[in-house]
Amino acid sequence: MNSRHPCLNGLRSVVHMATRCDIRTLTVPLLLVYDMSEEMTVNWCLRRAELIFKCVKGYMIECSTWVGNEPMTIQFLVPRGISQDLFDQLSAMLPNIFRLSNTLNLVAKRKRTYSAYT
Repeated sequence: MNSRHPCLNGLRSVVHMATRCDIRTLTVPLLLVYDMSEEMTVNWCLRRAELIFKCVKGYMIECSTWVGNEPMTIQFLVPRGISQDLFDQLSAMLPNIFRLSNTLNLVAKRKRTYSAYT
């Protein structure tokens, strides 16, 4: 599969239509399958996931030029039967491909009051 595959063109259309219809959350099967099978090796899964991640990122960038900076949430659904090791490897790919927003915890400092005695 490559970025010109009909499945990925369909995914592109879904992302574009969601943007036009103001849908802000999409769930995408990460490997474009729902169940793992024996012929899906770890390397195959990693290559497919990288392709899907990068294509979706590109589609989101295309759409952002149409609607501005409205946030969009993409949830990637992993197939049933995925191993914990493969899940960890797929999770580690995310920060390298997508810009992740970090939460900022603000802690209020206590004001110290001083009083002058005369």
